[in-house]
Amino acid sequence: MKTPSLFFFLLLLYACSENKLPAGILPLDEMSSLVEEITIIETHYQSKFGVPSQYKKALDTSVNKTLRKANCTRAKFEKSLRYYAAHPAHQKALNEALLTSMSRKVN
Repeated sequence: MKTPSLFFFLLLLYACSENKLPAGILPLDEMSSLVEEITIIETHYQSKFGVPSQYKKALDTSVNKTLRKANCTRAKFEKSLRYYAAHPAHQKALNEALLTSMSRKVN
């Protein structure tokens, strides 16, 4: 009888640890806020200029200002972005947070 209970305990422990983010990764609320703001900036430049080579420098400057304002480095943001992309459950949560936030702003 101890084997099944040990198995379920380990399974529960593993499931709980999957929701935790490693050190150096932005939490969901910070990440969603940054991704939303950067997406809006990118959309603005893309609709205004169309060709990425024309707005790359201005876009980089705007993104860097946004990251500085949030006390985040580009390296930490990109590391977090890669982490979320590599973990479907976290990416899904990020996408849902973005959709919820943006839909609230539209309505």
